[in-house]
Amino acid sequence: MAQQQYEANVAQASVIKAKSQKSLSGVKIVINPGHGGEETGAVDPTGYFASYANLKVSKLLAAELRKYGAIVVMTRDNDKYLSLSARQEIINQEQPTIAVTIHYTFAEDYEDAEQTKGIRAFWYHPQSKSLAVFIHNYLTRKLGRAEGGVFWNNLALTRPEVAPSVVLELGFFSNPEEFEWITNNKEQTKLASTLALSIVEWFKNAKK
Repeated sequence: MAQQQYEANVAQASVIKAKSQKSLSGVKIVINPGHGGEETGAVDPTGYFASYANLKVSKLLAAELRKYGAIVVMTRDNDKYLSLSARQEIINQEQPTIAVTIHYTFAEDYEDAEQTKGIRAFWYHPQSKSLAVFIHNYLTRKLGRAEGGVFWNNLALTRPEVAPSVVLELGFFSNPEEFEWITNNKEQTKLASTLALSIVEWFKNAKK
Protein backbone atom coordinates (compact mmCIF):
# COMPACT_ATOMS: atom_id res chain seq x y z
CA MET A 1 0.00 0.00 0.00
CA ALA A 2 2.84 2.37 0.90
CA GLN A 3 4.54 1.60 -2.43
CA GLN A 4 1.34 2.35 -4.34
CA GLN A 5 1.00 5.68 -2.54
CA TYR A 6 4.62 6.50 -3.30
CA GLU A 7 4.11 5.76 -7.00
CA ALA A 8 0.94 7.87 -7.04
CA ASN A 9 2.81 10.77 -5.43
CA VAL A 10 5.64 10.50 -7.96
CA ALA A 11 3.14 10.43 -10.84
CA GLN A 12 1.34 13.48 -9.46
CA ALA A 13 4.63 15.36 -9.07
CA SER A 14 5.46 14.57 -12.71
CA VAL A 15 2.11 15.94 -13.86
CA ILE A 16 2.57 19.16 -11.88
CA LYS A 17 6.08 19.59 -13.31
CA ALA A 18 4.90 18.99 -16.90
CA LYS A 19 2.11 21.53 -16.52
CA SER A 20 4.36 24.12 -14.92
CA GLN A 21 6.83 23.73 -17.78
CA LYS A 22 4.01 24.04 -20.36
CA SER A 23 5.40 21.00 -22.16
CA LEU A 24 2.91 21.37 -25.03
CA SER A 25 3.55 25.07 -25.58
CA GLY A 26 3.05 25.93 -29.25
CA VAL A 27 1.52 22.54 -30.07
CA LYS A 28 -1.83 22.77 -31.88
CA ILE A 29 -4.21 19.86 -31.31
CA VAL A 30 -7.56 19.33 -33.00
CA ILE A 31 -10.04 17.38 -30.86
CA ASN A 32 -12.98 15.95 -32.72
CA PRO A 33 -15.90 14.78 -30.53
CA GLY A 34 -17.65 12.09 -32.57
CA HIS A 35 -21.32 12.31 -33.60
CA GLY A 36 -23.57 15.17 -32.44
CA GLY A 37 -27.05 16.52 -33.04
CA GLU A 38 -29.34 14.02 -34.71
CA GLU A 39 -26.37 11.70 -35.18
CA THR A 40 -26.37 10.33 -31.64
CA GLY A 41 -24.10 7.32 -32.07
CA ALA A 42 -24.53 4.44 -29.63
CA VAL A 43 -27.43 4.81 -27.21
CA ASP A 44 -28.11 3.21 -23.84
CA PRO A 45 -31.64 2.00 -22.90
CA THR A 46 -31.83 4.99 -20.54
CA GLY A 47 -31.47 7.34 -23.52
CA TYR A 48 -27.88 8.41 -22.88
CA PHE A 49 -26.14 9.04 -26.22
CA ALA A 50 -22.54 8.38 -27.16
CA SER A 51 -22.47 11.90 -28.59
CA TYR A 52 -22.92 13.25 -25.03
CA ALA A 53 -20.01 11.23 -23.66
CA ASN A 54 -17.85 12.15 -26.67
CA LEU A 55 -18.40 15.85 -26.07
CA LYS A 56 -18.02 15.67 -22.28
CA VAL A 57 -14.68 13.85 -22.41
CA SER A 58 -13.46 16.02 -25.30
CA LYS A 59 -14.13 19.21 -23.32
CA LEU A 60 -12.36 17.80 -20.28
CA LEU A 61 -9.45 16.73 -22.48
CA ALA A 62 -9.24 20.18 -24.08
CA ALA A 63 -9.08 21.82 -20.65
CA GLU A 64 -6.29 19.48 -19.57
CA LEU A 65 -4.25 20.01 -22.74
CA ARG A 66 -4.51 23.78 -22.37
CA LYS A 67 -2.98 23.47 -18.91
CA TYR A 68 0.08 21.99 -20.63
CA GLY A 69 0.19 24.98 -22.96
CA ALA A 70 -1.40 23.41 -26.04
CA ILE A 71 -3.48 25.34 -28.55
CA VAL A 72 -6.70 23.33 -28.76
CA VAL A 73 -9.25 23.50 -31.56
CA MET A 74 -12.57 21.64 -31.15
CA THR A 75 -14.48 20.61 -34.27
CA ARG A 76 -17.62 21.08 -32.20
CA ASP A 77 -18.16 22.38 -28.67
CA ASN A 78 -21.90 21.75 -28.41
CA ASP A 79 -24.43 19.10 -29.39
CA LYS A 80 -24.69 19.85 -33.10
CA TYR A 81 -24.47 17.77 -36.26
CA LEU A 82 -21.25 18.08 -38.23
CA SER A 83 -20.55 16.09 -41.38
CA LEU A 84 -17.44 13.97 -41.73
CA SER A 85 -16.24 16.16 -44.60
CA ALA A 86 -16.67 19.29 -42.44
CA ARG A 87 -14.58 17.69 -39.71
CA GLN A 88 -11.90 16.78 -42.24
CA GLU A 89 -11.95 20.34 -43.56
CA ILE A 90 -11.37 21.77 -40.07
CA ILE A 91 -8.32 19.51 -39.62
CA ASN A 92 -6.94 20.45 -43.04
CA GLN A 93 -7.50 24.17 -42.48
CA GLU A 94 -6.08 24.23 -38.95
CA GLN A 95 -3.02 22.15 -39.90
CA PRO A 96 -2.56 20.93 -36.31
CA THR A 97 0.36 19.01 -34.89
CA ILE A 98 -1.99 16.08 -34.23
CA ALA A 99 -5.73 15.39 -34.49
CA VAL A 100 -7.64 13.12 -32.11
CA THR A 101 -11.20 11.87 -32.57
CA ILE A 102 -13.09 10.78 -29.45
CA HIS A 103 -15.64 8.00 -29.83
CA TYR A 104 -17.63 5.45 -27.88
CA THR A 105 -19.13 2.48 -29.62
CA PHE A 106 -21.51 -0.51 -29.42
CA ALA A 107 -20.85 -4.20 -29.97
CA GLU A 108 -21.75 -5.57 -33.40
CA ASP A 109 -24.71 -7.95 -33.69
CA TYR A 110 -22.38 -10.93 -34.04
CA GLU A 111 -20.41 -10.01 -30.90
CA ASP A 112 -21.12 -10.95 -27.29
CA ALA A 113 -22.19 -7.64 -25.78
CA GLU A 114 -21.13 -8.57 -22.25
CA GLN A 115 -17.71 -9.78 -23.36
CA THR A 116 -16.86 -7.09 -25.90
CA LYS A 117 -15.04 -4.28 -24.15
CA GLY A 118 -11.89 -2.21 -24.07
CA ILE A 119 -10.16 0.78 -25.59
CA ARG A 120 -9.38 0.71 -29.31
CA ALA A 121 -7.30 3.00 -31.49
CA PHE A 122 -7.31 3.42 -35.29
CA TRP A 123 -4.76 4.87 -37.70
CA TYR A 124 -4.37 5.00 -41.48
CA HIS A 125 -1.25 6.88 -42.58
CA PRO A 126 2.08 5.52 -41.26
CA GLN A 127 2.77 8.84 -39.51
CA SER A 128 -0.20 8.16 -37.22
CA LYS A 129 0.62 4.63 -36.12
CA SER A 130 2.98 5.44 -33.25
CA LEU A 131 0.46 7.91 -31.78
CA ALA A 132 -2.36 5.35 -31.91
CA VAL A 133 -0.21 2.62 -30.37
CA PHE A 134 1.18 4.86 -27.65
CA ILE A 135 -2.19 6.25 -26.55
CA HIS A 136 -3.84 2.81 -26.57
CA ASN A 137 -1.08 1.23 -24.50
CA TYR A 138 -0.82 4.16 -22.10
CA LEU A 139 -4.56 4.33 -21.38
CA THR A 140 -5.05 0.60 -20.94
CA ARG A 141 -2.05 0.35 -18.64
CA LYS A 142 -2.69 3.43 -16.51
CA LEU A 143 -6.47 3.00 -16.27
CA GLY A 144 -6.52 -0.78 -16.03
CA ARG A 145 -8.91 -1.04 -18.99
CA ALA A 146 -9.13 -3.95 -21.41
CA GLU A 147 -6.96 -3.82 -24.53
CA GLY A 148 -9.32 -3.54 -27.47
CA GLY A 149 -6.42 -3.30 -29.91
CA VAL A 150 -4.83 -0.93 -32.40
CA PHE A 151 -6.03 -1.18 -36.01
CA TRP A 152 -5.21 0.15 -39.45
CA ASN A 153 -8.46 1.46 -40.94
CA ASN A 154 -9.36 3.81 -43.77
CA LEU A 155 -11.79 5.93 -41.76
CA ALA A 156 -12.83 9.49 -42.60
CA LEU A 157 -11.07 10.85 -39.53
CA THR A 158 -7.91 8.78 -39.85
CA ARG A 159 -7.57 9.88 -43.48
CA PRO A 160 -6.33 13.49 -43.11
CA GLU A 161 -2.66 13.65 -44.09
CA VAL A 162 -1.82 17.11 -42.77
CA ALA A 163 -1.04 15.67 -39.31
CA PRO A 164 -1.03 12.37 -37.42
CA SER A 165 -4.76 11.68 -37.06
CA VAL A 166 -6.16 8.93 -34.86
CA VAL A 167 -9.61 7.74 -33.85
CA LEU A 168 -10.05 6.49 -30.29
CA GLU A 169 -12.94 4.27 -29.24
CA LEU A 170 -12.86 4.57 -25.47
CA GLY A 171 -15.47 2.00 -24.48
CA PHE A 172 -18.57 0.00 -25.35
CA PHE A 173 -22.06 1.17 -24.45
CA SER A 174 -23.23 -2.41 -24.90
CA ASN A 175 -21.13 -3.69 -22.01
CA PRO A 176 -23.03 -2.99 -18.75
CA GLU A 177 -19.89 -2.81 -16.60
CA GLU A 178 -18.08 -0.58 -19.06
CA PHE A 179 -21.11 1.68 -19.49
CA GLU A 180 -20.98 2.45 -15.77
CA TRP A 181 -17.36 3.52 -16.21
CA ILE A 182 -18.12 5.54 -19.36
CA THR A 183 -20.83 7.63 -17.70
CA ASN A 184 -19.18 8.12 -14.29
CA ASN A 185 -18.18 11.78 -13.88
CA LYS A 186 -15.13 10.97 -11.78
CA GLU A 187 -13.92 8.37 -14.28
CA GLN A 188 -14.51 10.77 -17.20
CA THR A 189 -12.26 13.32 -15.51
CA LYS A 190 -9.63 10.69 -14.79
CA LEU A 191 -9.77 9.46 -18.39
CA ALA A 192 -9.33 12.97 -19.80
CA SER A 193 -6.40 13.67 -17.49
CA THR A 194 -4.70 10.38 -18.39
CA LEU A 195 -5.34 10.87 -22.09
CA ALA A 196 -3.80 14.35 -21.94
CA LEU A 197 -0.74 12.96 -20.18
CA SER A 198 -0.41 10.22 -22.80
CA ILE A 199 -0.19 12.93 -25.46
CA VAL A 200 2.41 14.81 -23.42
CA GLU A 201 4.47 11.63 -23.07
CA TRP A 202 4.14 10.79 -26.78
CA PHE A 203 5.55 14.18 -27.74
CA LYS A 204 8.32 13.77 -25.19
CA ASN A 205 9.28 10.40 -26.70
CA ALA A 206 8.96 11.71 -30.25
CA LYS A 207 11.62 14.33 -29.51
CA LYS A 208 14.18 11.72 -28.43
